[in-house]
Amino acid sequence: MSRFYPYRWLSALLAIVCLAGCEFAESANPTAPTVAGPIPGVSITAPKPLEPGAGATLVASSDPYTLLIENPGSSGQRAIWLQLEMAADSNFQQIVHQADRIEPGPNGRTAYRLPEPLGAGFTYYWRTRAADGANTGPYSAVSNFTVVVPVVIEAPVAVEPSGNLTTNKPTFKARNGAISGTTGVVYRFEVSNNAEMSPAMAVVTASPGGDGNTSMTLGELPYNTVLYWRVYGTDGTKQSGHSQTLAFRTSPPPVVVPPPGGGGGVPGGVPKGNGGRAADPSGGRLPLPNMSHIVAAVAQANPGALQNSCQDQGGSWQFMDQVVDTLRTYDTRWGYNGKRGNANDPSKDVVDYHYGGGPDQNSTDVYIIDVVGGHCGATPSPSWGDVTDVTINSGTIGRWISRGRF
Repeated sequence: MSRFYPYRWLSALLAIVCLAGCEFAESANPTAPTVAGPIPGVSITAPKPLEPGAGATLVASSDPYTLLIENPGSSGQRAIWLQLEMAADSNFQQIVHQADRIEPGPNGRTAYRLPEPLGAGFTYYWRTRAADGANTGPYSAVSNFTVVVPVVIEAPVAVEPSGNLTTNKPTFKARNGAISGTTGVVYRFEVSNNAEMSPAMAVVTASPGGDGNTSMTLGELPYNTVLYWRVYGTDGTKQSGHSQTLAFRTSPPPVVVPPPGGGGGVPGGVPKGNGGRAADPSGGRLPLPNMSHIVAAVAQANPGALQNSCQDQGGSWQFMDQVVDTLRTYDTRWGYNGKRGNANDPSKDVVDYHYGGGPDQNSTDVYIIDVVGGHCGATPSPSWGDVTDVTINSGTIGRWISRGRF
């Protein structure tokens, strides 16, 4: 029996040598997939999110976004890959996408294209880390971006006026374009005397109409004049393209017929002023007196004269004459207005106040006040509308006249 002992000792020795050799082979090849981690002494740094930048706002798109990552480093010999998490919350409780193995890109950067588009109206949080199968590095800093609905402001369509008109008081009308993803959009109508639209004679802002169309008016424009206009939309940040440019010619001036007699004076019961004339200004212009209560008082004292004030339809000048005569008891700077500066064409519902120095007659230094609302309509009413700036911006002027009465 003892002769077998040497052989038993030899078998045990061979087993120990084999075991030591296998362990040495495993530790000598750290890239082997059989290595269990972590491997001591191996350090993997955190990647760095680069794009989109932290806090960025992206417009929703049908194409998936691409994330750019600065590659991590490793002190080990094993190949590393990236892992990515994206969530709808900063605590990563609502994971919306996860990638477990992203191969690092060249030149120290990795571009990762998401597999599908992201929904609009949310903020997304994302982070990455690296692993080599035995070791796992720390997560990167958390980055975030917000996906918003794209802003759409389509160009409106200019509708009218166009061509030869029968009026010099056109209504400008545009068909609204589609609007989405924004609020506070307005339309800006531009009017010019040349097709290049430079310079613009007037720019008028209007809110989009609820019926799909938007309108505005400039009041009276010069007679027999070719003008051009277009319109665009804006929310203050984004602007649509311009509509097409339309051209139109205002109507010829009407034949001036001597007006029927009026019948001025101050109606009974209407308060009078103390007479006189405001002194010439030493510089600039005199302020506009607010005499709306006088116009209302004349209308109340003589409603029939107001109702019959449409001279173009056979009415008389009585209401206008009584308004002007009453105003002149306060300040003789009040008078009539020559339309578009024409002293032979008196405005039938507008008075002037001479704010400058020198004689009143024929002066163009005037405030232009509309005193009849709905003139020539079914129910005219007393009004007090300062149309000075509108008149000037439309390229015309007012002129103080007496209509031969004073």
